[in-house]
Amino acid sequence: MSGVPVRLRNISQFEFYNTAIDIRVRITRLVASSAVPKSYRFTFAVPMAQTARSMVYNIVTADAFYPNSEDAVTLRKRHLTLAIADCEQLYQDMQCLLAMGLPVPVSRLDEISEALDREIELLKGARKGVKLIGKR
Repeated sequence: MSGVPVRLRNISQFEFYNTAIDIRVRITRLVASSAVPKSYRFTFAVPMAQTARSMVYNIVTADAFYPNSEDAVTLRKRHLTLAIADCEQLYQDMQCLLAMGLPVPVSRLDEISEALDREIELLKGARKGVKLIGKR
């Protein structure tokens, strides 16, 4: 990725952001590999890559709302909840890959599942921590 600026966030409160980026990369690599036959790319690869992208989008969008009003708190929590839902959808897609009998390396799915477990835990913690900060 030389020549492309990459934002690296190492602040602990953004660990869920870093984990989401890692999951998106892992999902994209998985679905672009030979593990998903070309005949299943539109069925699995495109939706899974889009769901991983959506997860990151919802995290970035949640961060755009500074919780200084009830509406902003609600919107931040909503987008964190949507990111959690994206994680759950990725689980469902991976289960379907296995159920279809596609040659997906189970070790890769296990790694992604562990990352998804961690991400859901982090997102739920972040969502729980969203509190109203001062009133406008």
